[in-house]
Amino acid sequence: MDFEHILSLSVIACYSLGALGILLGTLALNRPLKTIANRVTLAGFALHTIAAVAMLVTHPFAELSMGYYLQLMAWSIIFLYICAWGWLRLPFLGLTAAPLALLLYALSMRLSSAKSLLPEHLSGLFFTLHIWSLYLSLGLLAMAFGAGVLFIYMEGRLKKKLPMAEFARDFPSLATCDKVNQVAVTAGFPLYTLGLMSGFIWAPMAMAIVENPKVLLSLFVWFLYALFFYQRAALGFRGRKTAIMAIVIFAISALSFGIDYAVFHHSRQLLP
Repeated sequence: MDFEHILSLSVIACYSLGALGILLGTLALNRPLKTIANRVTLAGFALHTIAAVAMLVTHPFAELSMGYYLQLMAWSIIFLYICAWGWLRLPFLGLTAAPLALLLYALSMRLSSAKSLLPEHLSGLFFTLHIWSLYLSLGLLAMAFGAGVLFIYMEGRLKKKLPMAEFARDFPSLATCDKVNQVAVTAGFPLYTLGLMSGFIWAPMAMAIVENPKVLLSLFVWFLYALFFYQRAALGFRGRKTAIMAIVIFAISALSFGIDYAVFHHSRQLLP
């Protein structure tokens, strides 16, 4: 077992323990356990960063595997969670961030040998514009999804005048959840637009099929994201409507990714 493989297994172990610890700590109202879980997740993020940088240093852009790009998406989710944790003091976002990062990193291991099709002269530009802008926007959308689920849960309990569950004591207010939604769409939509447009510029140059269903679904997600952005920025929508919108857009994005992964993995199995 080489060092790279050991490092990857260590990242998965840290994210697994972090996700489990945050969940159990929340349900059991055990703050020390949640603190430990957050630190373990941070340790996994540090190892994840080392692995990502090492791979980038030792391999040209054009030789990076599809699994590596999946790992970058997982990295961006944890990075944004850390930013929200430090800036907005919202540890509850770890309930979605750690499990999502774990899932993406685990899936990336299945694609570690699948090479990307980036032409060398476009690799750096594609990596900078398309990958980072798109992944950060999806990470922000994941944050909005977590805040949206929490908003709907708490608002539903309050409207029905039902007492909050014990584990909900440490949850933030509805206004804070709405703030996360606002930050996510305000920063996320421009990034998603940049990532999508740069992808459309790159795809024909890489001889990709632009008319495939994945691209059409991406355009549909962009349309919903634009509507979401317009509702918040121009119409001043807030609360339950925008929470539902965030959940729907994230669910469609996750479905698009799931279909893309399944098709790609199946096509690899059919290769001679």
